[in-house]
Amino acid sequence: MRIVLVNWARIWDGAEHGGGVNQYCQALALDLVRRGHEVVSLFGGITYVPDRRECFIRRHDDWMGVRVFEVINSPVMAPAAVQFREPMGEVSAPELEARVGELFEWLKPDAVHFNNLEGFSIGCVERAKQAGARTVFSLHNYHTLCPQVYFMQGHRETCYDFDNGHNCAKCFDALHPREERRKLEEEFARGRGGKEVQDAAQQFREAAGGPWRAVKSGVGLARAWWKTRGRLPGSAVNGAGDVTGARPANGEDARGKTPYLMAELNPPKPRDPDALELRPLDNSILPEPISSKPPNDYSRRRAAMVRMLSSCDRVLAVSRFVGRKFASMGVSAGDAGSLRVLPIGSRINRVIALKPDLLFDPPPFEHPPRETRPVRLLFLGYNHHYKGLPMVAETLEMMSPEHLRKIDLSVFALGGQTIEWMFRRLEPRLARLKYAYGYTFHDIPWMMGGKDLTLVPSVWWDNAPQTVFESMSCGVPVLGAAVGGIPDFVHHGVNGLLFRGNDREDLKRRLIEMIENPWQLEELRRNVRPCKSIEEHTPEMERIYRGEDVGERVMPESGSAVEVTVTAAATKATGGTR
Repeated sequence: MRIVLVNWARIWDGAEHGGGVNQYCQALALDLVRRGHEVVSLFGGITYVPDRRECFIRRHDDWMGVRVFEVINSPVMAPAAVQFREPMGEVSAPELEARVGELFEWLKPDAVHFNNLEGFSIGCVERAKQAGARTVFSLHNYHTLCPQVYFMQGHRETCYDFDNGHNCAKCFDALHPREERRKLEEEFARGRGGKEVQDAAQQFREAAGGPWRAVKSGVGLARAWWKTRGRLPGSAVNGAGDVTGARPANGEDARGKTPYLMAELNPPKPRDPDALELRPLDNSILPEPISSKPPNDYSRRRAAMVRMLSSCDRVLAVSRFVGRKFASMGVSAGDAGSLRVLPIGSRINRVIALKPDLLFDPPPFEHPPRETRPVRLLFLGYNHHYKGLPMVAETLEMMSPEHLRKIDLSVFALGGQTIEWMFRRLEPRLARLKYAYGYTFHDIPWMMGGKDLTLVPSVWWDNAPQTVFESMSCGVPVLGAAVGGIPDFVHHGVNGLLFRGNDREDLKRRLIEMIENPWQLEELRRNVRPCKSIEEHTPEMERIYRGEDVGERVMPESGSAVEVTVTAAATKATGGTR
């Protein structure tokens, strides 16, 4: 079969640019190629060039057997945050749809698998149908229903009511897409030298109205790049105006020992316990209140997205919670609907098989507990509010020194510089702290080796975090928030532990239970099983691309769907699979 995988990020970047969705696209593409299929990757919304305003498509060199095409100057920008102020652009973008439609007509794919609509529009899905392809849409996140992606008002409070789109309009401050585009054009003009400058010059030659204009464009671009290379530190000092006044750092300042000093100078501050962002999050789905306000563009966008999803040949939810959330908001479900639940696969099993010696069990715990070794905890992922790393630091601050000295904590957080000081403040009280600013996918086995428990403390309805799959495939149980798709895979007291989402007191209680009774971790570890591999998942996708019915049906129901209750005595989870 000829299969087109659509996503906004470059497929060769994997999780480093595009997160878990792009990591999945990469793994699926490579396995489809291995199984003999023609695979095409289409991405867009991230490259903008000056001196040429129209949208066009460029072909990159094939990557690992995958054909790669990029939409340049897409009128729909990616990722979602930069398009936020123009919600209807994701509904209709005729110029983009014409170019993408031409590509689909030339390719004549058997299936077009949309893993995101960021950088594209609803009309692109219709163009895939017109080209004779089956349309498959994977719900890796909530972008189709929430242009902010996370159902989090202002990035902090769970959104239960979009008020016919009026709460979306005031959700968070975002630049207009034209300002974002201007910045990207300037970045392109500055360039990074070498082949990129040559490619850009060639691109300008193709667009130029004559050879002289092409020469000027190419030389100008090269000159812009040359000016940026080998810059001196700081800025020039030529007079009184350059030496007076403050000069704050542009962004987070991580020079030298700054994080340690920030920890020293910023003691914990009391927080309002009734603040909305501190409210615990339950895994319930309730109808949104009826709004008396007229629909705006955000409301019209959501309605159009629901119609688009319902019209696809197959819509795949990565967890039961996600399936029921989308069904509750109108996406076609039931026996006749297009919506199915199908957890994804991961290629982490293959990475582990290449280096099995990197994974090893932690030492056994000794008796009595006061004399045994510290519990080894691990966090890996992105540092932003939704993933809950700041909440972990706040929870640890609530614990006694006696308990903290029984915790050996390793944090591998992409972008972790911004809150490092919160953990450095804790460091003298912990048994040990290892804090790093990131990792690559192939680092995961050695990071997991010898660990007792992986923290997955999401404070939003996390669809199905791949950290859970990676931890379980490495044989490490998970302490996770009972939100989103996490309870589908983590079963309390069996292969991991759950705590109430965004509840610092409940997380603290779980940590203390674990410290005071560490032997339970050995039992959990014995029950951990590897996640579904990409080699197991790809045949499922092949059947879907051929039109077969694969996955669990999502039945529409009234009231709440997927209830997870976490109590001090036990955790009850319905909607998960064992």
